[in-house]
Amino acid sequence: MIASELRRNKWYKHQLLMNSPALVRFLPKSYRYSSENLWKLLNLYPDIILKPVVGSGGVGIIKVSTVRDGVYHVQTSGVNEKAAGRDALIALITRLKGKRTLIIQYCIQLASVDGKLIDFRYIVQREKGESKWIITGKHAKIGKKGSVVTNLQQGANVETVRRALQQAHIKNIGKTMADLDYLSLKASKVFSRTFKAQTIWGYDLAVDVNGRVWMIEANCTPMVGGFRYLKDRSMYRTIRRYQAMNRKQ
Repeated sequence: MIASELRRNKWYKHQLLMNSPALVRFLPKSYRYSSENLWKLLNLYPDIILKPVVGSGGVGIIKVSTVRDGVYHVQTSGVNEKAAGRDALIALITRLKGKRTLIIQYCIQLASVDGKLIDFRYIVQREKGESKWIITGKHAKIGKKGSVVTNLQQGANVETVRRALQQAHIKNIGKTMADLDYLSLKASKVFSRTFKAQTIWGYDLAVDVNGRVWMIEANCTPMVGGFRYLKDRSMYRTIRRYQAMNRKQ
């Protein structure tokens, strides 16, 4: 597999992060999708997430919840269905995933604002040829009510990180924000050992209902348009300045 494909492969990047002892606590339990691994996780957790190994914008994400013994609720951006029995669940997932290869993960119990799920976009950059990574942008994404994803392409709104954490009633906001910073910078250092030419990473990070920080995924070509919707657009200008500088070099 060539380097450009590996940068987009969520399973490969998850394995790189799992090899860093400092980051394991931030990573949700994850497997390559198979029927065996599906039941393994459903036996441990009431809610799980399936997502494409390669993909963006929340496309192809499937949430599976156990309603009661042998009955499952399956939700995507356009589907709300119940499956009675294991065979019915496997058949439904097979239909929804198509030819995509999936990762299956513990579904993080995301913090929410008025019943709307939130997560966070962090942009980390460095100058070409330099080793120091800098957080150049961060904002919260507040999803639509009832949605399983928080992508801007699917109707999420943008808010500052601190304001979103306050609205979600997270208790120790200072520690939570410090963990979000640490995770994004440490992950960038880990990735730089493999992806030596990469100068930007965009992270989707989560805070659960207890204030614990999690890695959702790392994006090698992150969308940064959400920063334009903040009242203060200085982060957007900084991100673009780094991108322009690196293109010239």
